[in-house]
Amino acid sequence: MTDLDPTATPAAVPPHLATLYRPADRYGFLASVGARLRYACWNVPGTARGTAVVLTGRGEFIEKYATEVVGDLMERGYAVYAVDWRGQGLSDRPLADRSKGHIDNFATYIADLALFLDTIVAPTAPRPILALCHSMGGHILLRHLAENGPGPLSAGVFVSPMTALRREAMLRSILMLMPEVPAVEERYLFGTGPFVLLAREFASNFVTHDERRYRFTDDWFTADPRLALGGPTIGWARQAVRSMTAALAPGYLERIDLPLLLITAGEDRLIDPANHAPMVARMRRAEHFTIAEARHEIMMETDAIRALFWEAFDRLAKGVLG
Repeated sequence: MTDLDPTATPAAVPPHLATLYRPADRYGFLASVGARLRYACWNVPGTARGTAVVLTGRGEFIEKYATEVVGDLMERGYAVYAVDWRGQGLSDRPLADRSKGHIDNFATYIADLALFLDTIVAPTAPRPILALCHSMGGHILLRHLAENGPGPLSAGVFVSPMTALRREAMLRSILMLMPEVPAVEERYLFGTGPFVLLAREFASNFVTHDERRYRFTDDWFTADPRLALGGPTIGWARQAVRSMTAALAPGYLERIDLPLLLITAGEDRLIDPANHAPMVARMRRAEHFTIAEARHEIMMETDAIRALFWEAFDRLAKGVLG
């Protein structure tokens, strides 16, 4: 069933992506504190093998994954649930300038995730439930697991999780000089700005080797401009480094007791993966796998790299979910 509110569905589908795109069986909005969160759910014919909960990265949105990844999961027998983080996709945005990626505190993301899992996923999702998360989504889930426990989740796959940033030391030094007041916090982070399609040069990108999948974002932003998002604010960056510090505190990751697979992109130029292996070692039931040739967006990579990803995903699923 599709939500009757047409604002929960994409305004249009890029014509050349129509054969890949899987529209959800249900769209809706979940009322959280200060924002509506948009979510989508996909069923599978017959008896589902389980459910995959897709948690996206900063600046991403449901349709980017519904273009191909959702179909890959459904072909494996999984129902799929996904949510747009507040401030991106079709969820409510905190600033009047919709192009700015902003958050007041990462604790807000964690509370939103808990609400989504408890209210939308837990009551109806076929068991077992596996989380598939990318970048910022992986970071938020790690913190959720440490602070709230697994809840309805049986396992998790973390793809290029945001645990440390490249040039983070320089970023922290600059942030220390910036006053923590709204007039500053709500500015674009230096070097970023509104989304500009003409500035999206594939040759200079560092998230994927695959141009067709790189263009998924551009295609969807053109089809439905409400999805478009520019760079992060200074405030988002400040809260991100604080949250990453919190996640590395002694005893924090040791609370997590859930089968996890953390997949590192060997050519990641956004996330510094140096602490991925040490973090995995701190968690009781976690495994680490590196795809040496991959850039940050592994699920949007070339067919050969994606094949390695899905092999790793299927190994975990078989071992944990049967």
